[in-house]
Amino acid sequence: MSEKTISQRPLFDTALARNACIRGANLEWEAALHLAVRRTYPKDAIIPHRESPGIYYIAKGVVLISYIAPCGHERKTLYIKAGTLCNEARSLTGYEPGGRFTCLQDVELYCFPENILTDLDFIRSYPHLILSLMRSMANKMLIHYSFLADMGTGSPLIHIARFLLALAINRGHTTRFKAEVTQQELADLLGIHRTHLARLLRQLKEMGILDSFTSRDTRIADMAKLVQLAEGSAFTHK
Repeated sequence: MSEKTISQRPLFDTALARNACIRGANLEWEAALHLAVRRTYPKDAIIPHRESPGIYYIAKGVVLISYIAPCGHERKTLYIKAGTLCNEARSLTGYEPGGRFTCLQDVELYCFPENILTDLDFIRSYPHLILSLMRSMANKMLIHYSFLADMGTGSPLIHIARFLLALAINRGHTTRFKAEVTQQELADLLGIHRTHLARLLRQLKEMGILDSFTSRDTRIADMAKLVQLAEGSAFTHK
């Protein structure tokens, strides 16, 4: 992939931000996989990033990044899909915030040396990979900022509306699509209990906004109402 092609990429996808998901952000790094060690992990495995330090390129599968608070509470924060780097912040800073990398599917990844980003020969040889990395890290920062802003304003019902709207936009502004997120995963992402989420989804159906929500078949009944609710401009809820 040429440097010209990289420069034409959109810098930020707001729909992906509100879905806390990033994919295909670092495809350029496939040109340097010969410098990395290939590893595979089965579904539900925890990637031992402390014992295997380095920058990971996810070639296949999905990795969920979550953080563990001192009290033991786990908060899901970001879904990393194929074609994307992860663990680069730890490699650059050496800071360990108490995270967990969980494989939601069988995962194939390539582990680059932890010091690769301070290797001047690598940087000179692969400047377009550094640009790719900078852009993906900036996207992740904006994803976290956008998600924190969304979660900090409005009710849980509005948070779900924003999530559904972002999915619809990301799937081509359609009212029927595969969410590719289970109800349990959405509850974890929003930081609410599964039964609470079920009540809120039922409320959206009663409001005439939602027909169904499953990972395989999600149907929006009234897109205009969904937009209004996501903007917090149409309804008042406890």
